[in-house]
Amino acid sequence: MTLMKTLGLRRQDLFGYALVLPAMLCVFGFIVYPVGEVIRLSFTNTSLLTKKSDFVGFESYERVLEDPLIGTVFQNTVIWVFATSSLVMLIGLAVGYFLSFDFRINKALRSGILVPWILPAIVSIAAWKWMYNAEMGVLNDLLMKAGILREGYPWLGEPGTVIYALVAVSVWRHLPFAALVISAAVQAIPNTVLEAATIDGANGWDKFRLVVMPNLGYTLSVVGVLQLIWNMNDLLTVWGSTKGGPAGSSEILSTFIYDQGFMSFRFGVSSALSVINFLVILTASLIYLLLLKRTWRADEA
Repeated sequence: MTLMKTLGLRRQDLFGYALVLPAMLCVFGFIVYPVGEVIRLSFTNTSLLTKKSDFVGFESYERVLEDPLIGTVFQNTVIWVFATSSLVMLIGLAVGYFLSFDFRINKALRSGILVPWILPAIVSIAAWKWMYNAEMGVLNDLLMKAGILREGYPWLGEPGTVIYALVAVSVWRHLPFAALVISAAVQAIPNTVLEAATIDGANGWDKFRLVVMPNLGYTLSVVGVLQLIWNMNDLLTVWGSTKGGPAGSSEILSTFIYDQGFMSFRFGVSSALSVINFLVILTASLIYLLLLKRTWRADEA
């Protein structure tokens, strides 16, 4: 009782803390401890091949920066994240705005657009690999029938096109989420606001630019950050399609982390890459939110 009085606690407070304790233990066990362990491993030379786990300071980070492939990995990651996130946001905004209208066909479209989101990732990737096949793929077949190609093109086998071919797969998979969330946000805008804009003489473009877009600020912030995080951590799309090939031309940070940790068993280097990946995501998310916040403030002014 004396300790409770010293801490300013009551019996009701202890009961509340007891209810929260299981959730806090789960947070610690599944988030705090693993993150701390990754940071610790990044300062060691842990490897299953050498069976060593000694503290080496920043040596793992130096190995990452000295790797001849790291420049290509960062370049591919920037292209991958920027292209995929931008296309998902732009196309998702257009599709979501269209789905917000009360057309008869939109009821079926809202259900149909969920298919890429519902399908298991590995099934979607297998289907796209078949469509990209140089000999039997439906994409090459259509392009040859249209006279655009003379022979099958290896979309996933050419270093110059593989990353962009994979971007299309990722956009197809992530588009439904962005479109439906944006559609719901547009439908949440009061009709009275849109009617007032119509009375004031605003046309369709004016209503979209001056009424709809300012009301989508927070929605676009959430969707944009989620897309950034998902694309930075998207291992399945690239690894399931090309495993980072050919010759590292589609290697991104997430696949490089997996390759170093679970193919080469260099857990120290893999952990260092994971920390770098986390810092890149955090920095990019903060910059994105800051720029978006300034944009909405300028529009409101």
